[in-house]
This record gives sequence, C-alpha cells and structure tokens, in this order.
Amino acid sequence: MPLKLFHSGLLPTPKLPPSSHRLASNLFSAPALLQLRNGPTTIQLRNPRLPTAAISASSAPLDLTEDNIEQVLIDAKTELGQLFDTSVNITGKVELAELDGPYVKIRLSGRFWHKRSTVLARLGNYLKQRIPEILEVDIEDEKQLDDSPANF
Repeated sequence: MPLKLFHSGLLPTPKLPPSSHRLASNLFSAPALLQLRNGPTTIQLRNPRLPTAAISASSAPLDLTEDNIEQVLIDAKTELGQLFDTSVNITGKVELAELDGPYVKIRLSGRFWHKRSTVLARLGNYLKQRIPEILEVDIEDEKQLDDSPANF
C-alpha cells in the first residue's frame, strides 16, 4: 500500500542528495579505521579504498644530510607501516649505510613481508620524495636482496 501512495503522489518524495556517479558508495561508506574487539585483543583494519595524504603534502622537503636521511627512514616506518609491522613478526630493519653526494646506500636486515627488492624500491621512492636532492637509492650489498630464509 505505501508503494501505491508514493507513486500516486500522496506521500512526500524523500529528499535525496545531489546526483552523483558514486552515490551508492557514498551512502554506505566504511570508516577510515575500524577497530574490532575480541576480548582483550583489538584488531585495527584500515579502509584501503580511502585516499591517503600525499607524502609531499605532509611535510616540507628536507636537505640532503645523514641526519635527515636517518630521520626519513624512521618516518618511513610509520608511513610505510605494512613494510615494518612488528605485530605480525616482521623484523625487517633499514639503516643508512653510505651517503656519497646525491647517492644513498641503505642496509636491509631481518624479515620483511614483501620482497626485499620491493622494500628497496618503496623506500627509495619515499626518500626521493622527502629529500629531492637524492638521485639514486641503492642497496649496500646485493646479497641483502636475497629473500631466502638463510638471509634472516
């Protein structure tokens, strides 16, 4: 019966938001961070569909110094959290090995979730975005890119 009243014009039409091609997803959007509690354990899930802030927008570019590189590597552990998540037994560590002008060499040790070559590439991109003077980020020793368990 209510459907007939609606179509006949006797019921007021509901106010809808302006038309958009993303209307359905906007009506039922997920939170940016969801916390699930199971007794004493809390699990946090991040919505991967939500955009994240650009790295360059979060901070100003830094000068090329050893201290700044070490600080950016510390910041990378937060920004690139899935590479360094110790809660799932990822013990990977990254350190500055050498700075030679605009060329940076880093040292990888421990266990990573992703392939070590992927970790190197993502860290290289992050370093270059934060310190634009860097021309190249490379590994200290090619053996550190070996993903075999003997290398952990």
